Amino acid sequence: MQFRSSQERRLPLAKYKEVTTTGPIEWAKIFEDTRDMTGYEGAYEECNGAYTVNQILDKTEYDKLKSAGTQKKPNQRRLMDGELVVKFERKHLVVTKDGREIPQAGGAPKVTDSDGQVWDADINGGIGNGSMAAVTNLITTFQGSDGKTYSRTSLVSVKILEHVPIPEREDDEIEAA
Repeated sequence: MQFRSSQERRLPLAKYKEVTTTGPIEWAKIFEDTRDMTGYEGAYEECNGAYTVNQILDKTEYDKLKSAGTQKKPNQRRLMDGELVVKFERKHLVVTKDGREIPQAGGAPKVTDSDGQVWDADINGGIGNGSMAAVTNLITTFQGSDGKTYSRTSLVSVKILEHVPIPEREDDEIEAA
C-alpha cells in the first residue's frame, strides 16, 4: 500500500463568487459605530464585533445565492410566516489559525447610496427597516480536510436603492409620583 505525503494531498483551491441580491433590509448594523459587538451567545466577541443585516428575498433572489453555493439558511421563524429572510454578516477582525490578521477580509462593508456615493450617516441619516438595498456577498466554496465541501458567505457591500429613515424616538416623560 502506498501512502501519499501531505504535500501530495493538496486540497483544491477555493472558488470565489460575488452575488448581489435585491430586496428590503432590516436591522442594518453595517457601520463601525453600529456593528453588533456581541452576537448570539457572544459569537462576535473574539472578532471585535460584526456587521450584520437581514434581507427579505423573493425566491428568485434566494436562488441566486443557492446556485452560487451558499449554505446560508433563511430564518426559520420568518419562513413559517412565508418570508425568506437571510442574515448576512462580516466580521470586524478576521485572523488565520496561526493568529495573522487578514485585513481585506474584515472591517465595515462598503455602504453607498443609489448613485454609488459613500453613505454618510450624519448627512444621509440612519438606515431604517424596509429600506430597499442591493446587498453583495462573497461566497467562498472550498473543500475541508474531511473531504466535504463547505462555503462561507461574507457581506461585501450594501447599496441603498430606496432609503427609509430610522424613525425619531420621542423621549417619554416620566412624571415623578
